[in-house]
Amino acid sequence: MNDLLQPLIHKAAVRDIAVNVARTGLSIGSEAELHPLPDGRIGVFARLDRRFLGLIPRKVTVLVGVLGPQASALIAPAVERGELLRVRIVGLTPEHLTSPGMGPEVHVSVWGDPRHIAVWSNDGSVSTPPALKSEGPVT
Repeated sequence: MNDLLQPLIHKAAVRDIAVNVARTGLSIGSEAELHPLPDGRIGVFARLDRRFLGLIPRKVTVLVGVLGPQASALIAPAVERGELLRVRIVGLTPEHLTSPGMGPEVHVSVWGDPRHIAVWSNDGSVSTPPALKSEGPVT
């Protein structure tokens, strides 16, 4: 059964950009993926076209950057459980268009099932949803 995806994060800045944005071939609407990194942060990955020996086209998955702490806290439960998330690039500012002293910018939007993300309460605490129930027999 397919659930309808709803916007979880409309626009989140990607931090610690690890690529040259102008040379990646990324554009607004490009697909991206979220994966947990060993240091606990959530990485934003994109599949980019690269050429092997300058001739043979191939796709490689490259770390673009990481989500900020608020976006990571919100999305982390869904990413850790491997939930279906639709991640798209919604904003790009390559190096040659930035003002002096500023770096390139990448922004992503994240769509998914809102029942599977963390929720902030009024006192500032974060609660995560319980793990999804398995469809197997109950023991």
